[in-house]
Amino acid sequence: MSSYDADVVIVGSGCAGGILARELTDENIHVIALERGPDIDSKQYAMDELKFSIRSQVLWGPQSEPRYTWRSHEKNKTEKVITGWSGWGPGGDHLHWGAQSWRFQPATFRAKSVFGQVENGAMMDWPISYDDLEPFYQKFEERIGVNGDHTLDPYHPPRKKGYPMPPTVPNYATRHFIEAARSLNYQPFPTPGAINSVDYDGRLACGYCGFCQSYGCVVEAKGDVGLTEIRKARKNPHFDLRFHSRAFELTVDDHGRAKGVHYFDRHGMVQHVSGRIVIVAANSLESTHLMLLSKSATFPNGIANNNEQVGSYFHLRPISQVLGKFKERMNAFIGPTPRWAVNQYADDNFNPKEYGESFIMGGLITGSDPIGYAGQPISFSEEPPPEGISDWGQKYRDFIAEAYPNHYTTRIFPTEPPQLDKFVDIDPTVKDSQGISVPRVTFDWHPQTKHQLAFLRRKGEEMLEAGGATKIWGGQLGDPWELNTHEGGTVRMGEDPKQSAVNRFCQTHEVSNLFVVGSSAFPVMGGYNPGETVGALAYWVADYIKKEARDGDLFA
Repeated sequence: MSSYDADVVIVGSGCAGGILARELTDENIHVIALERGPDIDSKQYAMDELKFSIRSQVLWGPQSEPRYTWRSHEKNKTEKVITGWSGWGPGGDHLHWGAQSWRFQPATFRAKSVFGQVENGAMMDWPISYDDLEPFYQKFEERIGVNGDHTLDPYHPPRKKGYPMPPTVPNYATRHFIEAARSLNYQPFPTPGAINSVDYDGRLACGYCGFCQSYGCVVEAKGDVGLTEIRKARKNPHFDLRFHSRAFELTVDDHGRAKGVHYFDRHGMVQHVSGRIVIVAANSLESTHLMLLSKSATFPNGIANNNEQVGSYFHLRPISQVLGKFKERMNAFIGPTPRWAVNQYADDNFNPKEYGESFIMGGLITGSDPIGYAGQPISFSEEPPPEGISDWGQKYRDFIAEAYPNHYTTRIFPTEPPQLDKFVDIDPTVKDSQGISVPRVTFDWHPQTKHQLAFLRRKGEEMLEAGGATKIWGGQLGDPWELNTHEGGTVRMGEDPKQSAVNRFCQTHEVSNLFVVGSSAFPVMGGYNPGETVGALAYWVADYIKKEARDGDLFA
């Protein structure tokens, strides 16, 4: 290894990068990981709504820095410049995630075969199956620590073992939602969540404070890769985690193989680190950005992009919330973020045509969530009030004082299909403070997503009505330029290099020692939060690399 700094260089120490680092160093493979953010410890966490949820400090990067630009169509000029980095420190987006830990349904992996194609669509089957990932889903649940009870979910995919922890105890708002949903003949069940319902793996059980989404857990009851896999990997002498290290170019040798990574260190100086294998494990947008920036004589369109697949098929999973105000206090802000859910309208659990609908796929509905994820009062006040109530003055203050403790939401999750003309490239004019051109997102919602949302919103409203809500409002589709949910598809996996960027092991078709791991590899987003599938995919890829290290020529 004398000519290399490490066996493996990983860009990013979030969910995928952290898992890969632990798995590979456990095999005595020397790993260097580059993390653009600082080292973050749970001692820095606090139940501070302004600092964490409103001002996005500690767990996020500089909020004044341009992150990407947006336009709705490729014929348009840039319409918006979006500021504020996401995923900052060891654990990345896992540090502030809401901990919902879903497995994708088997149908998601055969999306085109099961659901067909949509107008202007780029639906495609995954090159791997649910059965391929099942043991790695189980590994994620045991390593990170996931609670749940699959026997209560009528549509739960097949599994060999139960969850390692029982569900958390439902609060009053959740019990109220359960009763309302059951009155409509739904079968609600506890959302699987990476929250310790009991002491687990040296970390305390949840204290039901409610500061989950957008916060780091002050008692470390919320499982995240930073607290679990990375914490363990950092005890291994084969692991070198470099903070304040922003990658900006993937380098190649004269044979077109990945050589290493150029990055800015904490002093703004350019450094280079080399490895036998390079793994890009940032989020979907940032992984794509880095690849497109990495141009060379061999790859003039960006590394591993001679077939122009990198950046294509960008899609986004939207989230919307329908609010209900009740006569009695709900105190929905109490307790962990993962609540209970209704699964009937997701993926192939139902046939939309039987309801007179023409859309495909569908979406999840969760209930009893407070507004603003963790549900603190400032977040509630930022939500547009119902029609007839102004957003200022005494009547508004009276409404907030009455509605905040007496509300909960039904949260709805439509499934956006990948589209042929929605993509990520490099903005021709906008640069950040280090002189790096930012990514440009060309994206707008597919019409079928709007139809899904309208259908799911009606179902969410019916559940609130069944619970006796005196006022119901909200449930609009979010703005397409707000990439604050779940992104995917820009470096998608597939068998055909003309239609995909990486193979079934997230290995780029054009550069055999370059891997890209994360939701960017998803050909189609499932009807559920993607965090656990990102983790399972990382374990799957790590398993392949470990086998190659023992028996193959990948490290040659």
